[in-house]
Amino acid sequence: MFFETYRDQTSYYYHGDNICPAHFHRSPEVMYVLSGSKTAWLDGKQYEISEGEMLVCTPYALHLFPPSENGVQIVASIPSEYCSRFERLCQANTPVSPIVKDENGVLLKLITALKNQKNPFLFEGIANCLFGFFTERIGFVPTKAPSERSIVDSIAKYIDENYSNPLTLDGLALEFGYSPNYFSFLFKKHFKTGVTQYINFTRVIKSLKLLKSQKISSVYFLCGFKSPQQYFLNFKRYFGCTPKEYMSGKKRFD
Repeated sequence: MFFETYRDQTSYYYHGDNICPAHFHRSPEVMYVLSGSKTAWLDGKQYEISEGEMLVCTPYALHLFPPSENGVQIVASIPSEYCSRFERLCQANTPVSPIVKDENGVLLKLITALKNQKNPFLFEGIANCLFGFFTERIGFVPTKAPSERSIVDSIAKYIDENYSNPLTLDGLALEFGYSPNYFSFLFKKHFKTGVTQYINFTRVIKSLKLLKSQKISSVYFLCGFKSPQQYFLNFKRYFGCTPKEYMSGKKRFD
């Protein structure tokens, strides 16, 4: 599982069979099934979306899209700056269902209109119309007391904001008021990896942007690694090449 902050900074639009590992982000994301069907996992629950239906992933909802046999979808994520009212609604309420049926084709027209829309005022209006129809057709209920998921979201955001600082299992456990053993258990349960592995992966991901403006010799320090050797080792572990090979254009990931 990974907290994708880059999705919160720019819109995303995809037409095809959208496949992604478990991740979450602040910006809401919608998936409209054009043909066939699509399986989706949302906050640990499995859903089947049929042709003519739209799935809405609310802010910070953990989602996973496995491949489908012949399905085609449109997927779009909308930066939170364009849907602040919908985000506030979701902070205290949960939709009864994340799936809405497009009975008159309006949802398809709206999600299609998001593609290549450069006017920020029109983009915001289209996005809010899309979420407006969703909230009109799907009921919401008050969110229950803070769950493990909300705690895990806070942990992911803390690491994302502090990746360049010294981070350890003991330090994070203390920050969130848990014993190191329980914190490690909670982390592995939701992130499917260890604390150190996740921190290093986050730092490598963050370094991709730094490599565009900084010398490789200084990037390791800026993204929180103790030595260039540690940075190179983790970079190659996760991406199969060195930072130098990445900069040469032999392999690109961003």
